[in-house]
Amino acid sequence: MFDKKIHSIVDSIEDWIIKQRRDIHEYPEPSRREYRTSEKVAAVLTELGLEVKTGYYTTGVVGIIRGKKEGKTVGLRFDMDALEMAEMTDLPFKSKNKGIMHACGHDGHTAMGLGVAKALMQMKDEIHGTIKLIFQPAEEDAPNGGGAQHMIKDGALKDPEVDFMIGMHLWPHLKLGEIGTKPGVLMAASDPFTVDIIGKGVHASLPNEGIDPIVIGCQIVTNIQTIISRNIDPFEPAVVSIGIFNGGTRYNVIPEKVRLEGTVRTFHDEVRKKVYNRLKTIVEDTAKSLGGKARLDYRFTYPPLINDEKTVEIAKRSVEEILGKDNFVSVKRPAPGGEDFAYFAREVPSVYMLLGYAEEGKELYPPHNPHFDFNEKALAIGTKVFIQTALNLGRLE
Repeated sequence: MFDKKIHSIVDSIEDWIIKQRRDIHEYPEPSRREYRTSEKVAAVLTELGLEVKTGYYTTGVVGIIRGKKEGKTVGLRFDMDALEMAEMTDLPFKSKNKGIMHACGHDGHTAMGLGVAKALMQMKDEIHGTIKLIFQPAEEDAPNGGGAQHMIKDGALKDPEVDFMIGMHLWPHLKLGEIGTKPGVLMAASDPFTVDIIGKGVHASLPNEGIDPIVIGCQIVTNIQTIISRNIDPFEPAVVSIGIFNGGTRYNVIPEKVRLEGTVRTFHDEVRKKVYNRLKTIVEDTAKSLGGKARLDYRFTYPPLINDEKTVEIAKRSVEEILGKDNFVSVKRPAPGGEDFAYFAREVPSVYMLLGYAEEGKELYPPHNPHFDFNEKALAIGTKVFIQTALNLGRLE
């Protein structure tokens, strides 16, 4: 219904959206410290004429656009934080903040949010209800619970109360121009854990006089692989991975302590609890059997991201209206990545979409890679889909 006007307006501001993305990319900020980004977002929204509220969990910002017609309140979420890693691109706007990089596309997400604001302020007569643009800190901060649940606690979904939520992420497994999603579980629960192993330090030439925490750690790493292969239904996907194994200071010293750090990814709460229980038993009993001690610190952080079926149907129709039927992709299976938009989806009917940027014949760098970049044409595409979906949801009775 709105597609021609949306195309016209967004196409006219595409260069402006790209300019916002490049500025944000050049000055990336880590979770809970998105000070410049937050100030920029608030300033741009204020200049555009939105109602602006700040003070949500460190650096969160909310922009409100009230339509001239009765309707629903639709929330759109845009994450703002970068990753603590060095950028290895040759972009003319590469990071100027040492050791920090927008390697997950959040610079693009934030720029799309600003683009949505700029376009919708030219379409206020078309808006039924209210649009809330939620610019969120700390999506990458799973160990501290992420920013979404804190923004919810601080009232981001209130005043006015949000009826639906929309989120989106740049996605390497879809082609440029495609948008994908599915009803039900779209992304995994993401739970980090730490294992501290205590042995008895001794000279490496006399291992019989000590308790080797490195051997215990190796045995734990091996044993926990049986959780997936022997304790979980083979038709239920789950992942247990160790990413850090730290121990020792010298080649000829058996250390006193070792630390393992890892992650668990599951798609259903029952499986999540089962993996935790088995992990705890294996960690503690393996250490005990070898004469040592081990303590598991397991953090239940982002839950599975579950899309509402009816909201997905509205999003699918919106994508087909604005991009054409061939550009909607029905995602076949959930992704093992975690996403704290899941907290919004637990509060109100929600849809989270995946925005393609893969190009045939061009080398593709996925998120969390130091060479990560994407075709900036995706930004206008995502902005159009956000707008079309929000307007359609706002008109629902």
